Amino acid sequence: MLVFVSCLSPHNEKGRTMRRLLRFAAFPALVAGAVAMSSLSALASPDAKKAAPATASAAPKTDEKVGTPKIGIDPMMKDAGTVAKGEKIEAVFTVKNTGTADLVISDARPSCGCTVASFDRAIKPGQTGKITAAVDTKNFTGPITKTVSVVSNDPENPQLALTIKAVVKPYVEIAPTEFVRFSAIKGDTPSQDLILYSSEKDFQPTVAESSQPYVKAQIAPAADKEKLEGKAGAQYKMHVTLEPSAPVGVLNAPIHVKTGVAKQPDLEIRVSGIVRDRISVTPASIVFGNFTPGKDVISRNVIFTNNKPGQAVKVQKVESSVAGISAEIVPMTEGVNYTVVLKPKPDLKKGEFSGTLKIFTSDKERPVVEVPISGNVL
Repeated sequence: MLVFVSCLSPHNEKGRTMRRLLRFAAFPALVAGAVAMSSLSALASPDAKKAAPATASAAPKTDEKVGTPKIGIDPMMKDAGTVAKGEKIEAVFTVKNTGTADLVISDARPSCGCTVASFDRAIKPGQTGKITAAVDTKNFTGPITKTVSVVSNDPENPQLALTIKAVVKPYVEIAPTEFVRFSAIKGDTPSQDLILYSSEKDFQPTVAESSQPYVKAQIAPAADKEKLEGKAGAQYKMHVTLEPSAPVGVLNAPIHVKTGVAKQPDLEIRVSGIVRDRISVTPASIVFGNFTPGKDVISRNVIFTNNKPGQAVKVQKVESSVAGISAEIVPMTEGVNYTVVLKPKPDLKKGEFSGTLKIFTSDKERPVVEVPISGNVL
């Protein structure tokens, strides 16, 4: 350790001490100034200029384009040419996505129920998919045009129309109509005849199937007096009968025929119509709703109809099981139509009520017809 011994006078020592204090006080300011100059120098240097854009590059670019799908279908029309009646036409359309985002097909809507379409829902950029449309020609003859509307997420073409064309030729024809329609009363056995004819050499029709057991069909060569004039080729008569077991309601019972013709091997003949009950009552239920006897003038009518006027059915009497509801017969056409009038009596008790109207008839099969009654007395 070195020891400095001062030889100065006290006066000189005091001055030196003051100078030392001034130097120590100025040192922090000098350091701060140096740091500031160093920072300015760094910003002005070439390396700093090169590094500066790095901060700006972290910000997202606003001019980047968002990808969009683009649908392309070529051709948009398919012509199946001449097809046999009953043949199903299948048209396949190729779909290409020429855009830069996924193409999504949300729907392919046919123009009618005879056409069914299936399709690929998502197609990647640059890839292809397909739309398949099938047309059932069994109910058409001659030139037909069917369309399918394609809906996609292409902003420029959100909907396109595809077209299918064909000429439907029946190699087996039916007269006087291509269908059978019955309007029958329960228990009746109505029938209709059709003539099937074709100039094809292999034409020899047979009944393949009747879709309902209460519809019967027979096919046999047509007699000379039954044949259609001016029609070339063989002719057959088809006799269609509705059996008594047919249920009340709407008929839908197609008959399938094997024709023997290679170009049109199958034939469907529609059988439709309605079977009504012999006796009908309208309405099926009697509802009075809310009312006040003596204050609200209220009544309900029930119409009784014999749907087979040739066999009279008489309404003999009527009864209401609700004590406060009267029932009266008003004949319209004796043995055919009647009106039953129901009215509430003044002494009908308050509250909800329900019961039955009984109509007694001369019919052996339905001697009593019952109709429910309901209402609420306020």
